[in-house]
Amino acid sequence: RRHKHGTCCTLKVLCTAEMRSALRMRCNCWYSLRRVVSYVCMRSTTLMQLLILLSSTASALLLGPAAFSPSRVGASTHAALAPRLHTQRARTARCAYDPTPKKVKSKTPKEKVKAPTSTAEQLQLTPERVFFEGPPSITETFIPGLSLFTVIGAIPFAASLARQAWTRYKITNKRLEVTSGFQGKDVVQVTWKEVTDAKWLRRFGGTCGDLVLTLRDGAKLEMRSLPEFDRNLNFIMEQLPPGFKDDCGYPDKPAREFLEKVASGAEPPVEFPAAEDASA
Repeated sequence: RRHKHGTCCTLKVLCTAEMRSALRMRCNCWYSLRRVVSYVCMRSTTLMQLLILLSSTASALLLGPAAFSPSRVGASTHAALAPRLHTQRARTARCAYDPTPKKVKSKTPKEKVKAPTSTAEQLQLTPERVFFEGPPSITETFIPGLSLFTVIGAIPFAASLARQAWTRYKITNKRLEVTSGFQGKDVVQVTWKEVTDAKWLRRFGGTCGDLVLTLRDGAKLEMRSLPEFDRNLNFIMEQLPPGFKDDCGYPDKPAREFLEKVASGAEPPVEFPAAEDASA
């Protein structure tokens, strides 16, 4: 059934519902706006307090404790900065530049004490000097020369002449050098510390001799028809390590006779040639 005021009542109900929803939305907006405003105010207050605290701390550090007083800042800020002020008062004031000159420590250079040089180092520092340098003794051509009366004697005689032309012995205070082969292209150098044994044989009454040296690796170095044999052999034995002469049986009888002649003045002393001394 239709009421006569039905239409008006329906419109009133609808208007009331819309007004309620609009009012509710407006209340919500005002509530949200109030919360935003209160949050901003709270943050602003905190930020202002922090700025006041930082400015007061900076002025206290720059101008000293006397410039910092509760009259300039709030009581809460002063209570918060009280421990820092106490620490600041305890510290001594320092300038950015210290006008007092610093003591310069005078350092005296320390003298370096060198250890005594060993025998090997002394040998390295000693300049090399040549005691003997030359070809084999000419006496090795005598017997091949007599064989020229035979047909095949020309071959050993030619070989002995080739040795005279291409073979060279060089004895120094550091090494031994033997040059041999075709046109002297084969060169063998041996230091004295590599020699472990020595054997020799004299020829033609001691005017020359053959010397065979055994090296550390087992190789052998042969020097045939070495001239001035006793003199060169004595120099070689002096360059070898101590105790080497006793192991090799040096000096033998001819070597002792040669040393007696040197001591008596019949033979010149075993030393470097005068020309070598003059050039050095």
